[in-house]
Amino acid sequence: MVEFSLLLPLFVLIIFSTIDFSGYFGARLSVENAARQGARIAVVQPVTTYPAAATTIQNTVLGVASDAAMPANVDCLWEGSTLSPTVYPPFIWPSGKGCIGIWYFELQQTGSPTLCAQWSLQHSGWGTWTLSGSTWTFASASAPSGLCGVAGDDIVVVGVGYTYSPLTPIPALNGLNTYGETQLLEEE
Repeated sequence: MVEFSLLLPLFVLIIFSTIDFSGYFGARLSVENAARQGARIAVVQPVTTYPAAATTIQNTVLGVASDAAMPANVDCLWEGSTLSPTVYPPFIWPSGKGCIGIWYFELQQTGSPTLCAQWSLQHSGWGTWTLSGSTWTFASASAPSGLCGVAGDDIVVVGVGYTYSPLTPIPALNGLNTYGETQLLEEE
């Protein structure tokens, strides 16, 4: 009885850790695959077909990330204005369980590609998010102009962020973040 009472907490910890690691790993794979599938859809969608294209991308991401129970209308917010972020993940989400982001970066002759358009799932429109103080605000804009959105001249990035909630009562695993991000050159 004494040996059992000494070893039971260790066995329970091992079992719960195995369950939560499996859940986290499954959610991580789901999120990474969702970003890949979303990017594959995004590169073949012309900019002129938005918002229908964004809905298709969003539904694809949500379908592939079904294990993660992603929210449908939370935007991922890109950190900075170039494709060479200094932090990873290169985007954040303000709150909640997760986010989806669709960004277009214009290729430059020299230097890093620059952010030229972002589709907001929350606002169903083109625009950018800016940080003022501690508040993110959305500035709506018309569809991208110039080379932004022209096939073969842009890189489209689809990002999916997710905050994992443990399946078991292990507090150390609460709030682990995972993300998937895929960059592809738009097809001509």
